[in-house]
Amino acid sequence: MSKLNSFTAIDFETFTAERSSACAIGLVKVVAGHIVQKFYSLINPIPDHRDKDNSAVNGITREMVAVAPSFQELWPTIKKIIGNDVLVSHNAEFDRSVWNEQMDLYCCVSDPSKFRFFCTYEMTGLSLEAACAKHNIDMVCHHDALDDALACAKVLLAEDGYIQASTFKGGISAAIAQKGAKKYDRGTLDAIDDSLVENRNTPFFHARTVITGIFTAYPNRDDLGKMLQALGADINTSISKKTNIVVIGSGAGPSKLKKIEELKADGCDIRIIYEPELISILS
Repeated sequence: MSKLNSFTAIDFETFTAERSSACAIGLVKVVAGHIVQKFYSLINPIPDHRDKDNSAVNGITREMVAVAPSFQELWPTIKKIIGNDVLVSHNAEFDRSVWNEQMDLYCCVSDPSKFRFFCTYEMTGLSLEAACAKHNIDMVCHHDALDDALACAKVLLAEDGYIQASTFKGGISAAIAQKGAKKYDRGTLDAIDDSLVENRNTPFFHARTVITGIFTAYPNRDDLGKMLQALGADINTSISKKTNIVVIGSGAGPSKLKKIEELKADGCDIRIIYEPELISILS
C-alpha cells in the first residue's frame, strides 16, 4: 500500500505491560493529505494482575485513569471519527493488539478483522523519533498518544510526498533563536550546596542529569536546567556511565538516544524522564 492520503492515525498508551490495559488513545484523521480532526482521551484500563505500571514512561497515573471513561464509553466517538478508514500506526503490531483486546472485551463490532492497519515502522524501518528526524518533523511529546499519532500521520504524509517539513521552522532567525534557547549559563552547570535544596524528595536530588530535546512547557533549556538544579540535580551536557537521569523532549539527538541504549545494555542504570512525568514532578 502506498500513496495513502486518507486514513486515521492511531496510538495507544498502556497502563501496564498487558496489551489489554489501554489508558490513552490518540486519533488523527487525514483526508486527501490534510489533517482534518484530532481526538485524545484517557481510558479507564481493563484491570490486570500487574503491580508495575507505565506511569514513568507516559506520565499517566492511577488517579488520572480512575475517573476516565472506558473504551466502551468512548467507542461511539471513536467509531464516528474512524469510519471506514485504514488505521495507521508506528509499530502496528502493538496498536492492533491493544485495539483487538478492547474489541474482544467490549464486543464493539461483530468482526474486528474488518479494520485494516498500516505500519509506518515497516514502511520506514526507523523508530518514530528517527523517522521524524528524517523529515524534520516536531514530535512534541513522545509517549503522548495524540502527539505520537500526529507524528505518525506526518511521517506517512512526508514519506508519500504530501507534506514537506522545512529544516528550520520560521527561517534562519528562528533557527538561531532556537539554538540560543538550548544554551546554559555557566552557573547552571555547577551543583549547588545541599543546604540550598528545599525539596530533596524528587529523583533529581544528587542525580547527574542530562537534558536533551525540546520541551513545550519549558522552551528555554537554561531555565529548565536551573529548575532542576534547584532540586539538587547536577546538570551535565553529555551522557556517560555516571549519568543517572536523562530528561528527553521532542527531537532529541539521535546520538544521545543511541548512547543511552548502549549504556543501558552495558548495565548502566539510567532513568528516562519524558515531559509528562517532568511536568508532574515540577508541579
